[in-house]
Amino acid sequence: MAQLTHTPVVTALRSLETLSQTKEEQLRAIARQRAVWDYNTEIQVAEERGEQRGLEMGIQKGMQKGREEGREEGMKIFLRSMIETKFGQPLPDWVLSRLRTATPEQLQQWGVSLTQAQRLEDIFEG
Repeated sequence: MAQLTHTPVVTALRSLETLSQTKEEQLRAIARQRAVWDYNTEIQVAEERGEQRGLEMGIQKGMQKGREEGREEGMKIFLRSMIETKFGQPLPDWVLSRLRTATPEQLQQWGVSLTQAQRLEDIFEG
């Protein structure tokens, strides 16, 4: 038997099938439809919660990274101004390059070295 695909015919056959069911069969069909609807709703809600949680976690990580980068940039600016105060301006390109690429640990070490440095080079040796 050929498969029916014409939408109005399929809809009519489904309606006829529903009408020919007993009251008990109709209630079971409605219960199945509700169960499917509830399941799909739960899936949708879970997806939305997952998306929201992912966004919140992404925002938190982004804010943390921004704070870390801000602190690091602040340390670089502060150290640069301290070096300029002690040794004068303008600083040589090699110093600026070192400051730009420094890790937080290097910046801290150079800050300590600055207190004892007699020459600009003394800050970055060691």
